[in-house]
Amino acid sequence: MDSTYEHNYALQQNGKFSSADLEANKQGKLSPAQLKRFEEERNFIKESSQKYNNKGWLISLIFGGFALFFAFVLYLVGVFDILQESLGALFFPALCVIGIIVAILVIFVIPRQYQSTVDMYQAMGNSLKEQPIGNIQTIEARAEAYSSQGGINRRGHQSAKVSYVLQMDSIKFLITESLMNTIQNKRLYRVYAVQEGGAWMLLSMEAIE
Repeated sequence: MDSTYEHNYALQQNGKFSSADLEANKQGKLSPAQLKRFEEERNFIKESSQKYNNKGWLISLIFGGFALFFAFVLYLVGVFDILQESLGALFFPALCVIGIIVAILVIFVIPRQYQSTVDMYQAMGNSLKEQPIGNIQTIEARAEAYSSQGGINRRGHQSAKVSYVLQMDSIKFLITESLMNTIQNKRLYRVYAVQEGGAWMLLSMEAIE
């Protein structure tokens, strides 16, 4: 096992944080470099979210087109004829009710849900003055670092994406491959972290034995 000093130096090199970051985090503060990085990340989110804003009409058009295409396919394969024979005089009222429900979904519900999602994403791009970073948390635990294969993709195949995870007790952090290879499992570490966007983010760390 490396000496604590050598190991902590390797952690800084591969964890993309500096001794200045670590010292600031020990005092419960973000370093100037970390503040700049958070501000840049939020600016990127704010700028990138603009292209998704106010696109409810496009979402309605896409889903409306899909609904019409689906109805046309049902008509071609004879589903409407079968329903008309089964329902008789109730076929047209039932068709109208279904059409109204689909129209409400396409015109109101789906676009509103889409815009709500965009608004939530935009809120993640608020400046640090508008939405300060939460308090820095200190976690001491024996580390478990590992790679995790992604889930099933849209085609039903195993995803090729690999994530690298540091687990401290029940808390998990996404880390880089180089940091994962540097961390020594079962060794005792102290991690400084914050919650950003609902996820834990590792700021800096050190071995304490």
